[in-house]
Amino acid sequence: MDRRHKTYCYVLAAVLALAAMFAVSGCGDDYLVSENNVSNLKQHIFVLPDRYSGQPYLFSVPVKTVYLDTNETVKFWAAYSISETYMTSDSADKHYINHSWTIEGEEYNISPLRFSFKTPGYRQAILQTVDLLMDTLRDTLNIYVNTPISISLIAPVNGYNQVKPNSSSEVEIRWSLSGLDPWETSLCNVYASFDPKEVWNHNLGFVDCNEDARFVGSFIEDSLQEYLDEHPEKDTSVTIFWGMRAAFHASEGFVEADSTEIFHFSTLFLHEDSSVVTIPIVYEDYRKTKVSTHVIITDNMGDTLFVHDEKTAPSTVSAKVAPQTGLHIYVQERSLREFQAEPTIVNTSPGAQTLLDTIKMQDRVQPQIAPRSIIEIGSDINAGAITGDTVYFYALDNGSGINQNRITVTADSDTLDHVFEEPFIKFKTPCKKICKVRIYAEDYAHNSSPKLYWNFIPDASRPTFIGPYSELGGE
Repeated sequence: MDRRHKTYCYVLAAVLALAAMFAVSGCGDDYLVSENNVSNLKQHIFVLPDRYSGQPYLFSVPVKTVYLDTNETVKFWAAYSISETYMTSDSADKHYINHSWTIEGEEYNISPLRFSFKTPGYRQAILQTVDLLMDTLRDTLNIYVNTPISISLIAPVNGYNQVKPNSSSEVEIRWSLSGLDPWETSLCNVYASFDPKEVWNHNLGFVDCNEDARFVGSFIEDSLQEYLDEHPEKDTSVTIFWGMRAAFHASEGFVEADSTEIFHFSTLFLHEDSSVVTIPIVYEDYRKTKVSTHVIITDNMGDTLFVHDEKTAPSTVSAKVAPQTGLHIYVQERSLREFQAEPTIVNTSPGAQTLLDTIKMQDRVQPQIAPRSIIEIGSDINAGAITGDTVYFYALDNGSGINQNRITVTADSDTLDHVFEEPFIKFKTPCKKICKVRIYAEDYAHNSSPKLYWNFIPDASRPTFIGPYSELGGE
């Protein structure tokens, strides 16, 4: 940046900053103030995430170009250096008269400047600083505000099961893509696997993001097809899981990317006209493996076609059925009855496998808290809520189970120490006068117990709990 040699006479109070730096008593040639007497001030532009604070040069490097997302809030930050050494914000204040940002025609006299752009497109941010020599330092930041990237699958529709398995078959794949800006180039990759957990580990290669593509058979390996030809009773269908990733590239290494969800399609059987329904089942937020899953398939008239019991989770159940419409799939849990799933209705086609979306067994039932109240059979001993100085409360959950790390016991405003030994929450008698006892528990499915409290009556001969009462409704 060009600088001009300037001479100043100390006659105006407006240049107070110079008075602090130079002892001046006249206006003669002996008191020339030039850039030779002032260190070379440089300004630098930093762009950092909104959460950052402190000195910007400690977190990043100066930039001339930046890529932002629509509505992304960042801090535009001015920093200054002398002799290649950065100054703190407080130190830098002594080396310039003022500075400002100009963005979208508006001027802002603050740094750092929090800013976000509501619409995509190209912008500029201009940083101007007037130094002590009255020179103006000016730098321009190029800003590219990106349209959010999005890619989603269209075809084959998820669960499509009419693909011929032989070598001459083809499956058209189509997708929807948005967010490509004029300064970006696109690259799309296709991933597929026979195992849904391995899809993103198998890149089949890239395709033109703006054109459709095809999967080309055979979808059954030659050795398997030969075996099936020789053993038609062993006929099978193959399910392929697939997805796509799109990446948009700009200059200076900027990349934004998005992935689709995983779709699947299945081949027809080679020989049979029957149909197979395959049902993946998982238990959400369940910490053990032993379950009692009961699967029932009925036709659209309610007649039972298939019954199966499964003892492990997760599991996959397959049933051979006649091609038909309106099959009802019911999955029930016979032991942990809080786990439930909605019935599923499906249609089956001749010679095809129908792979259902994973049926998720979910616990949506609150755990229940109540004081123990039992008379031991065959004795006169009262094994109720209080034994000695220990209080016993039931914590019951016939689903994902009580999370012992999410239990709180309070007496009025005091938090009490407790022990959880299934099915009891145990703690010492809470107080010497009447108080409110609250016990909150949560199961592993994040269901919280009802907001209740009990009044503890510390009667010397027979301490008791009265309640429960609703926190919402009072006594």
